[in-house]
Amino acid sequence: MDGDAGGWLWLVIDVILVAALALGLLHGTMMWRRRRTNPSLEEVSQRATERLYERAAKDEQEQEAKSVRNTAA
Repeated sequence: MDGDAGGWLWLVIDVILVAALALGLLHGTMMWRRRRTNPSLEEVSQRATERLYERAAKDEQEQEAKSVRNTAA
């Protein structure tokens, strides 16, 4: 049984997984280059990050205020 599995395991490990890794690296490289050459994408990313930080700070303040109200009551 182990000898039978060797052929298809070789195909999966040495061909399919390597091809998937290569495609992932290619996709990541293309996205990285596109972001570097297109400043508007970088600005959109920065604004989205700022909004996430602001939302997190607001949520933290609300949780803190709720905690203070609960301990005071």
